[in-house]
Formats: sequence, C-alpha cells, structure tokens
Amino acid sequence: VELDRLIEQRAGKVIPEIFRERGEEGFRALEEEIIKEVSEAARDAVIACGGGAILRQSNIDRLKESSNIVYLEAETATLQDRLAYSRNRPLLNRPDRELTIEELHNNRRPLYEAAADITIKTGRRPFAAVVSEIIERLGIDESHNR
Repeated sequence: VELDRLIEQRAGKVIPEIFRERGEEGFRALEEEIIKEVSEAARDAVIACGGGAILRQSNIDRLKESSNIVYLEAETATLQDRLAYSRNRPLLNRPDRELTIEELHNNRRPLYEAAADITIKTGRRPFAAVVSEIIERLGIDESHNR
C-alpha cells in the first residue's frame, strides 16, 4: 500500500498541488486520515509511508497497533543521491536541496529510530537483499505465501 498514491487519489491531485492548495498541514491531515483507514483495513500488507508520516504521534500509534514498523535507514549522502532529481517532494523544491535533506534527516532520524520495531540499513544494497533481511528479521515464513 503506497500512501502517497492513496493521498493523491483521494485528493484528485498530485502531492505538489496538495501542498500548494492546502499547505503542509493540510497534506499531513489528509495523510493522517488515510493512515487511520489503511491501518484499520490492511492485513498482511506492506504500507509504504512517506518520510513525514512520522511527524504525528497518532500515525505511529495507529501503525503500531496493526503493524511492525520497519525503518529503512540510509546515510544522508545516500538520500541526497536518491532524491537528487525528484520533483514530487515539495519540501525539497528549493535551491538548498542537499542542506534541506540533511536537516530533515537529522531532525527525523530520532523519530524513526524511536518508532521502529526493526531497523534495516539499506545503503546501496540491492532491493532483494533488503527485502530478504526484512523477511528474516520479522520471522516471516515465506512458504505460506506460495
């Protein structure tokens, strides 16, 4: 379940438009509403939250009720590389993008760490290796999914 896509579907707009029209607070309220709905309905699902979902304790509380929170940890430089060309993130659309990423990461890291049931270092590891570690750390028996 990709929360940002659900938010866009609900609003009928892409995220930058939502930010322009409602501001960050309006976006966060919509995000919180959808997290509530998804956390109540989704079972045996991966819920991909945006990086700012952690800013509201209510989001963390709801997700913890029905989920294991996995923090996919990456160094600031890796995030800067990954986000260098992303234009769908309103908080990063500024001239000091790399500094903004560093500040957001430094401010949010303690929140991610506190909320996480499991932390997985991603770095430049292949996607399959990260997924395998998540499955192993959560103790999921893959045979029941076949």
